[in-house]
Amino acid sequence: MRPIRSLILIAGAILALTAVAPTASAATLHPLHLTKDCSTFTGEIPSLCRIAVSNVKIIPVGTKIWYKGPVVSNAYFLSSNVVMDVGHASTATGYCIFDTEAGASPGMCAFWRGKGTLAGFHAIIHVTIDSKHLWHWDGSYYFATT
Repeated sequence: MRPIRSLILIAGAILALTAVAPTASAATLHPLHLTKDCSTFTGEIPSLCRIAVSNVKIIPVGTKIWYKGPVVSNAYFLSSNVVMDVGHASTATGYCIFDTEAGASPGMCAFWRGKGTLAGFHAIIHVTIDSKHLWHWDGSYYFATT
């Protein structure tokens, strides 16, 4: 069963990278390092986490990360539409997948659409969790020009 989940994760990452690759070549990539506190995550749809640490000025501490399903309550994996809400009608839309048995880098998120101050926001993010149950999002982002 684990090879199937790994294959799905890899296929999703390739699809996400393929979707953003033409635009990324015209934009400047920036490093993204966020830490999420999911102590308010209930496993119900929607479930909420908040950004606790951010290196991106436009994604401040306190930003809400909403997990909207379809799978947020499974003990072994998460597969969910995600909305990053920085407030004032500024959001980014993406998708996250996380496999608890995948080892050192068990998850990935891709964001491809934003509005308000996050208009044009795109990101590819590797997801890990530490021993304090803080979630780390590390990757790259850019703003597409229209």
